[in-house]
Amino acid sequence: MLGSNQEKRVIVILGARSGTSALSGTLSLLGAGLPQNLMQANWANPKGYFEPQDIAELHDEILASTGSTWSDWREFPRDWFHSEAAAHYTARLTEMFLNDYKTASGLCILKEPRICRLLPLWAEVFQAAGVVPLFCFIDRAPREVAASLTARDGSSMEQGLLYYIRNHIESERDTRSARRAFVQYDALLNNWRDVVGGINRALRTSFPLAGAEAAEVDQFLERNLKNQSADKMEPDGWIEVLANSIHKAFSMLTIDPYDPVGLAAMEHARAVFDMRSQEIRTVQDTDA
Repeated sequence: MLGSNQEKRVIVILGARSGTSALSGTLSLLGAGLPQNLMQANWANPKGYFEPQDIAELHDEILASTGSTWSDWREFPRDWFHSEAAAHYTARLTEMFLNDYKTASGLCILKEPRICRLLPLWAEVFQAAGVVPLFCFIDRAPREVAASLTARDGSSMEQGLLYYIRNHIESERDTRSARRAFVQYDALLNNWRDVVGGINRALRTSFPLAGAEAAEVDQFLERNLKNQSADKMEPDGWIEVLANSIHKAFSMLTIDPYDPVGLAAMEHARAVFDMRSQEIRTVQDTDA
């Protein structure tokens, strides 16, 4: 339990419609604790989301309070994290987190995609809750992420790619001083034991790769969990080129979470995105 004397650790699953539910479900079957207040499965995720409904709703409230939404491609205002509002939400999230995970073991999973843009707030929550965060990214081809969002929400390909870019550059930046691991969705579906073995090494966890738990994962992870596939075609515009460069950087970080070339590529991607953000606003304002 989170109230026990053993070290309290939480694996924070980070990604953007990129297999986060598949990874969370896998790790939960291998022994990691889940929240009590689970979001219900639906047609978009028939095997479940493995995320806390109440925390997702509070995240939406936080985003709305700044004029944002879960799909917003703009940078979340950094000065907000030092505000009275942030302190208020830290207290609410801490209470919610401790309640949701009060029956979990010493190692649990927190998966809620909006966290990608709210990690500085969660750093305060983890400190207040007395838990050590470990971060695990799962990445997927940007065109597949965008296509998945189109199928679920009817959003445009451009909006999906912008969502991918923003979530990746903010979450990667905000975890550089933490213990973290990077995995690829295709690799998880093709050979989950190799992927989980890599997570064990990077995060110093000890998930089993054999036995009854592993057999459950074999049944859980099916290729048909993946409903979108990236077409082999040239990128359509600078937004997709930028998203693909981030995907390539994440592939490097999968081998070494602190690969200097991968980190430099992420710095470049952030600079390009910041520079061209006004261009996106101008186009969208014109289309409105």
